[in-house]
Amino acid sequence: MKRMQMNLGLAAAVVALAVAVYVGRDQPEPKKPLTPIAEDAVTDIVIAHPDKPEVKLHKQDGQWRIVAPVDAATDPFEVSSLVNLAGLDVEREIPVSELDLAELKLDPPQYRIRLNETELAFGDAEPITFRRYIRVGDHVALVADPPSAALDADYSDLVAKEVLPKGAKILRIEVPGLTVSRDGDAWVTEGTAAASSDQLAAFVDHWASARSMWNAARPADAGDDGQTIRVAVEGATIDLRLVETEPQLVIDRPALGIRYTLSKADADTLLRLTPPKAETDADTATGPEAADAPDAGTQGAP
Repeated sequence: MKRMQMNLGLAAAVVALAVAVYVGRDQPEPKKPLTPIAEDAVTDIVIAHPDKPEVKLHKQDGQWRIVAPVDAATDPFEVSSLVNLAGLDVEREIPVSELDLAELKLDPPQYRIRLNETELAFGDAEPITFRRYIRVGDHVALVADPPSAALDADYSDLVAKEVLPKGAKILRIEVPGLTVSRDGDAWVTEGTAAASSDQLAAFVDHWASARSMWNAARPADAGDDGQTIRVAVEGATIDLRLVETEPQLVIDRPALGIRYTLSKADADTLLRLTPPKAETDADTATGPEAADAPDAGTQGAP
């Protein structure tokens, strides 16, 4: 018993010593952030590419919005890549006076991003470790190359993937060959066969939650290409263009200069009414089980 107690005591001492060594070991010094701005303190962002309109974002009441060159809701994930620039770890910092800025493509810079009042000038990437040269004031920092999608002159990645504004009250939806509108608390359809309230509600719900897989800039020569889609929500009418349904569903929003790419399956729910449930069940009831199933009129008969 005494030997067991001694062994337990030695084991506890070894563990305590290991913990002490771990806690007391030299901890790496935290790296200096690219800017002194706390990420949650960033309220204004400007992206400036040569010969392109500036892209401006503003945060109000905790929500980011593009305010130029268009007015649009934003994708939080894409905006975070911009906000995170403020706290990027600096791997190395060099005074401007010791560098050939032109060689680093910092004179002139490839593009500029302003966080509040702090300007970041972006240069070339270091060819061995692929760190990016960014000038901040009188120093050039070498940092991990940030994601490029949100840093482009094309602002389409920054626009929200939702086709309609979140929480918008839909009043009317017009797609080729089908119009669904609100009549009091009910939905009614025009120019098509009678539809159930469940079908109409499902159609509206699909539009309320419609979300693209990715955004792209609408081609400058798109013009009036595509069929008209119009969605009236409380306070606004959103004009869209149906571009194609194969291989994916593609919808343009000309006012924002955006092209949404949605899943091909979305064409079945956004451009037409889903079949009634009874019809769907009948279509899927195939094979021996369907053949053996009792007729609906005789179910429960002795």
